[in-house]
Amino acid sequence: IIDPKDEVVFPSPYWVSYPEMVKLAGGVPVVAHPKDGTFQPTIEDIAEVCGSYTKAIILNSPNNPSGVVYSREFIAQVVEFCEKKSLYLIMDDTYNRLIFDGQTPINCYEYAKDLTESSKLIVVNCVSKMYAMTGFRIGWAVGNKQLVRTMANIQSQETSGPATPSQWAAVGALNGIQSSIEALRLTLQNNRNVLVARLNAIPGVKVTKPGGTFYCFPDFSAYNKESQKLAQFLLDKVRVVTVPGKEFGREGHLRLSYCGTLGDIKQGVERIQWALDPNSANELYIGGRKLVRDWA
Repeated sequence: IIDPKDEVVFPSPYWVSYPEMVKLAGGVPVVAHPKDGTFQPTIEDIAEVCGSYTKAIILNSPNNPSGVVYSREFIAQVVEFCEKKSLYLIMDDTYNRLIFDGQTPINCYEYAKDLTESSKLIVVNCVSKMYAMTGFRIGWAVGNKQLVRTMANIQSQETSGPATPSQWAAVGALNGIQSSIEALRLTLQNNRNVLVARLNAIPGVKVTKPGGTFYCFPDFSAYNKESQKLAQFLLDKVRVVTVPGKEFGREGHLRLSYCGTLGDIKQGVERIQWALDPNSANELYIGGRKLVRDWA
């Protein structure tokens, strides 16, 4: 859908692959940074970076890495903006069933006026997250017939198609009892609550409460503004794996996952606080191993 030099816009923070996907297609990635510094972009933030070379916009809500759920008003505004400007809108709905606090999934087609074969609205989703089937690599796209047919042609040449057992497993998940999604969602919501409460207890750490996914994206810049160095420090000193915010377009942040056990979450945050907070005890035990703070 893009030619060389065409631009594709997406808000920050963004999934790490978006810039490279656009480059692989010969396009130019353009990041829209929310002016208020939050994870919630506005239509003005998007419109400001769109120009004559803009061909498409990508929205990912709930968002990886922040867990933020974009408002219905914002999504409606972007749908209207794209139809008015004749831009493609790619909705990455990968986490749309894993949302919390009574929110319900947003169907962007509710706000579309053009539902014909000329529609430039595309929705992508998969079984990876809501059914915890990450290794099966099965997803789908909803769009106009010509576009989807072209996507299928390209996919068939690149991968020859996904494995048949994986496809049947996905069919079983989609057509089977859906209670597993709700069970997973409730577990993740509880895990989120525990993680956020413990992160808020660390002096200097700023946390935006996730509205979905199983990620949190705290601001650790009070301790180190270089997220790559901070992530490496936590890995080396206390064996906690995080992902640097720099990769998602936000320096100073770290992406944390809370899809593990409550015990893992509590222990992980305890180790992070011990490593960063100078007021913590001088010693920490990991299993039978004693760690002694040897840094300022």
